[in-house]
Parts: sequence; C-alpha cells; structure tokens
Amino acid sequence: MILDNLRSLIVEYTKAKDMEKLGVLRYYLSAVKNKEIELRPQGVELNDEHAFKVLKKQLKQLNESLEMYEKGGRTESIQKTKREIEILNEFAAMFPFPLE
Repeated sequence: MILDNLRSLIVEYTKAKDMEKLGVLRYYLSAVKNKEIELRPQGVELNDEHAFKVLKKQLKQLNESLEMYEKGGRTESIQKTKREIEILNEFAAMFPFPLE
C-alpha cells in the first residue's frame, strides 16, 4: 500500500532533518487518518484511492489559499504555499491515479 511507503518517509525526513517535508507529510497523514475514522462506521476499509482523494482535496485547498494570498500580496505565504503544493505533488506522483 502506498500509505505504508509514505509513513516510512517520516523516518527518512526525520533523519534528514527535513522539517518542511516532514510537516507537510504529517499533516497529510493526519487528514488520511481522519478519513479512515470517517469510513469506519460504514464498514469501508481505507485504500489508496481514498488516500489519493484526500491528497487531491488538500491540493485544491492549497491552490485556493494561494489565489487569496496572491490577491492580498502576501509574499511569504505565497512562497510557503507553493512549496507545500510542490511537496504534495511529489507524494501524488507515488499514486497510480491521474491528478487531472
């Protein structure tokens, strides 16, 4: 499962002291965990497709935030958000699904 690969990246990023990627990954995995909890009462097991949908939703939210920051001229927030989008796109490349 791709999520197992992503979870193993936590150790890698921690050892490399890459706090930026580590933070984005932890935030993403916590959203995936929330989705898993949401699916439990329905008797549905979380799979890669569900995890990918969570990732797409986060990318959409970040792109919307980026637009708002650009309208407001918040340069620091723009740079940070663009970097988060890049990192999530790296994770998206691990999935066999198209981003569209």
